Amino acid sequence: MSSLSWREVFAYHRTRRGIGERSLLVDRGESGYTNFFLPDGRILYMGEGKRGHQEPLGGNLRLLMAYREGRPLRVFLRERPGLWRDLGLYRVGGWRYALWPEEGRYVYWFTLEPGGCEGVP
Repeated sequence: MSSLSWREVFAYHRTRRGIGERSLLVDRGESGYTNFFLPDGRILYMGEGKRGHQEPLGGNLRLLMAYREGRPLRVFLRERPGLWRDLGLYRVGGWRYALWPEEGRYVYWFTLEPGGCEGVP
């Protein structure tokens, strides 16, 4: 997999937010969000919203709809400032809304599973 510049990622993703219309941005905590990279290739992706209980709005609603529709999303991993890697297509394989004891608030956890229709732009 080759590295991409932020300009290349932004041309596809079209927003500075982590959850776009057809793609997601993931990192290893630099954004203030917690993502867990599981040994089997899945990613446990925290929903949108850094304060208070997260709600089924904005990016969280977008991921809930992608789950319901089975629609894949392209995932870009931040390797370091300005350098990204295209991890390919992932599907939202499941989700849960649970109390996160470390912060005392409810958050969405989306399970992203690698794979999807390779023909999806």
